[in-house]
Amino acid sequence: MSLEAYDIFIGKKLDSNIYSTDGILLISKDTVLHQNHIDKLANFRIKLRIVEEAVEETGEDGQKRPEAADTAAEARLRPSSIESRRLAKRTEKHLQEIDRLVRANGIVPIDDVEEKILPFIKDTAKRFNLFQVFSELKEQEDYRYKQSIGVAVIATSLGRRLGLDDEEMELLATAACVYDIGLVRLPSSLIAKPGRLDKHEFEIMKQHTVLGYELLSNSGVDPRIALVALQHHEREDGSGYPHGIKGDQIDRLSKIVTLADIYMAMISDRPHRPAVEFFEVINNIHEGIIHNRFDSYIGMTFLDSLLASQVGCEVHLSDGRTGTIVLTNSNYPTRPLIALAQNEFLDLSKTSLVHIRDVIG
Repeated sequence: MSLEAYDIFIGKKLDSNIYSTDGILLISKDTVLHQNHIDKLANFRIKLRIVEEAVEETGEDGQKRPEAADTAAEARLRPSSIESRRLAKRTEKHLQEIDRLVRANGIVPIDDVEEKILPFIKDTAKRFNLFQVFSELKEQEDYRYKQSIGVAVIATSLGRRLGLDDEEMELLATAACVYDIGLVRLPSSLIAKPGRLDKHEFEIMKQHTVLGYELLSNSGVDPRIALVALQHHEREDGSGYPHGIKGDQIDRLSKIVTLADIYMAMISDRPHRPAVEFFEVINNIHEGIIHNRFDSYIGMTFLDSLLASQVGCEVHLSDGRTGTIVLTNSNYPTRPLIALAQNEFLDLSKTSLVHIRDVIG
């Protein structure tokens, strides 16, 4: 759309959140669009359409009458988003069916995974639009399926950024779809527990890695796919489970899925805690890289891809000011350069007194 084409949306109200292609909330639902919003939409090349609706207005005679919806037209998300939500819901149903088959037969139907789930995962991963993905998954009540789909999308996208060849990409995408399959062998009461697990419960929960490995190995999958199920809770420094292996002992595909799993878990609401704010998540992952819990190359590639999407986004600062991210700092990923009002700039890497409270878009 040309810049002029956006002018027809001035004064219109959004009936849905608008996200950038990198997944950042640009403009919230119910916002009446002004010129500054239009400039942002044009800059991010967001496509909108007008939805005509009849409204009732009161005339001089006091009677309500329908008017052309010109003044009440709304800008909506692309129809493709509706289709993507439908496909996400269908993918969830496929995952539920796969779980049922595993419980019944003790075999993972990997052909079903490749035929019914992988196409959606691969197509969605091309966008690497995490927030839009989560929006499309929001109707799912079972966070475990939301987690599985989100991890598969993130891991597949990260694998592409890391330059994996076609063969490894196929293995990664498949492994990321079934990495948590061992959970089907655990008591449902444990999986759905609303509070934190006690020590005994956590020891039982850790067995899902071994159970998943056994299920996949018995299903005739590529050994590396089974390894991801076994190793996705291992850590670079040997502090993970189930075997406490470290460094090169951990398969590269496992390391990729590990980061996707951690990221998805932190930014999602869980029964025992709310989602963690974006920049706190970034900080936690960065600290994990510094302290050798995560592979540094894979971890920094992941952070770089997330941070690059923040450039140009508006933020609220802890001191009440609002600014725009103009430059990220790989050494201090949560402390970018901020453009403030009146051509003033604030380098957050040089002060500990101010931090980003939230990203607006």
